[in-house]
Amino acid sequence: MSSETTTIVHSQNNSLSTLQSALTLFKLPINNCRIDDAVDWTTQPRHGDCRIGFFINAHSINLAAKDAQFKDTLGQADTLFADGLGMRIAAWYRGQRMVDNVNGTDLFLPLCAKAQSEKLSVYLLGSKPGVALQTKQNIKQMFPDLKVAGTHHGYFDPDDCEHIIQDINQSQCNILLVGQGSPLQESWLLQHKDQFNCRAALAVGGLFDYFSNNIPRAPLWVRQIGMEWVWRLIQEPKEKWKRYLLGNPAFLMRTLINS
Repeated sequence: MSSETTTIVHSQNNSLSTLQSALTLFKLPINNCRIDDAVDWTTQPRHGDCRIGFFINAHSINLAAKDAQFKDTLGQADTLFADGLGMRIAAWYRGQRMVDNVNGTDLFLPLCAKAQSEKLSVYLLGSKPGVALQTKQNIKQMFPDLKVAGTHHGYFDPDDCEHIIQDINQSQCNILLVGQGSPLQESWLLQHKDQFNCRAALAVGGLFDYFSNNIPRAPLWVRQIGMEWVWRLIQEPKEKWKRYLLGNPAFLMRTLINS
């Protein structure tokens, strides 16, 4: 069981990260960074292709264990951020420490703040019809000068992909946020990576459901002790019981065997 921390030396133009420290967990390179560092990575000027970032949590690892293609997809991202208590436990088991819980929901507000201050624009793609638009309206109340270049729901047919990508590019957005759930959002982003004109694109899961006020976020103290999954289970028991009540023990077993 290795506990070495690797240093990333980026050779590609599209990997201009200020984050150099990484851990290898479950044979994936995880960027061990803080939220502010992740915001900086996302907002950097584009050099080369659009940068793709994913947030990796216990659910991601469970999906990847059952789906080799999805694990390969995760490995093709430009960076992977550690999301949740599970990844912190996996790092601890290897004798390492995650410096922060870098998840899309916590990253969204500081990302919007920096985008507003640097006059960058965002595009919101995902969730049910109307949810991304409501997120735009809510976030504009907090950041009135933030440019939300466009929104679109995530329930579109494959035949509509080209039209949606055209709309994203015509909006001239700098940052694309895609919330369709795993593994769909990650696979879709990588499949179309070469077609995006934006600086960076992030797969953000259920972020829009929170910021549209469709689903209440756990109180800060619950998130700080790593128990947000319990809150989510209470909010959506039918949808989440398998993910957490079966998935969490499975993840811990995988941590013991091959993290």
